[in-house]
Amino acid sequence: MAFTLGYSTYALKMVDPFDAVRLIKDVGYDALEVCAAEGWPSAPDHFTASQQSELGKLSQDLGFSSPILFALIDVCAPQSDRIKMLELTKKKFEMIQRMHYDDSPMLITTTPGHSAPPWESGKEQIRDAFLSLADMAAENDIIVAIEAHAGTDFEAPEKAVWMMEQTKHPNLKLDLDISHFVVEGSEMVHSVDLCAPHSAMVHIKDGEKVDGQVEFCLPGDGGIDIPGFLTALRANGLEDMPVFAEVSVQQSREADYSPRGAAEFCYNALDKAGNSIS
Repeated sequence: MAFTLGYSTYALKMVDPFDAVRLIKDVGYDALEVCAAEGWPSAPDHFTASQQSELGKLSQDLGFSSPILFALIDVCAPQSDRIKMLELTKKKFEMIQRMHYDDSPMLITTTPGHSAPPWESGKEQIRDAFLSLADMAAENDIIVAIEAHAGTDFEAPEKAVWMMEQTKHPNLKLDLDISHFVVEGSEMVHSVDLCAPHSAMVHIKDGEKVDGQVEFCLPGDGGIDIPGFLTALRANGLEDMPVFAEVSVQQSREADYSPRGAAEFCYNALDKAGNSIS
């Protein structure tokens, strides 16, 4: 079985959302992730309900499965900001529901958010915040996939698995974004083996730490062994999950960034890797 490749409008902030979805299909991707993060043109605080429905219809007409939502919720928002966070989360939940049209899970992904406390002193607080979000997701038939993130305290596969073992909530899974683990020094296959049983989706970019700072790059432009990663996914029974190429804002904010060029580079790198192990 060949891997399905996906791409996110997270990489296409400067492109109209409808044009972005067409670009993703035209490059060759078969899976779609729509960015609902604040500041993106498809964020639900200004991308209207009718536009969301139209984007879902376009996705369906182009032959994609129902999109995943790149939600980026500030899960651990303090009490002073919590009502605002919950209202925005509700809008994101409604957005994924409007864009859903098949029997795949309604899936959103998020990190713990910028308000997350330090891990050692606050991991129970993070756990409880995710449990609260998962209960809200369950009421809406949505699965939340947690993404660990390099450069934060929630950056290791062992911590991601701890979160799964502590929550044991059917609406709470992992987004297996291998780049964050590898950048922070975790071994790739070990990371996949640990996280695979809890994972609902897969991301990949690349990068390294330079003088303590995370520097991301496009998948295929760094040191991650992509064929080895895909082989590890296959060995763990995750071959049926789309592999989403992700482009960091470290690349997409550069003046010479090419939205289509980046999408094509990622597709070619992942397609070549998939062909090499098929």
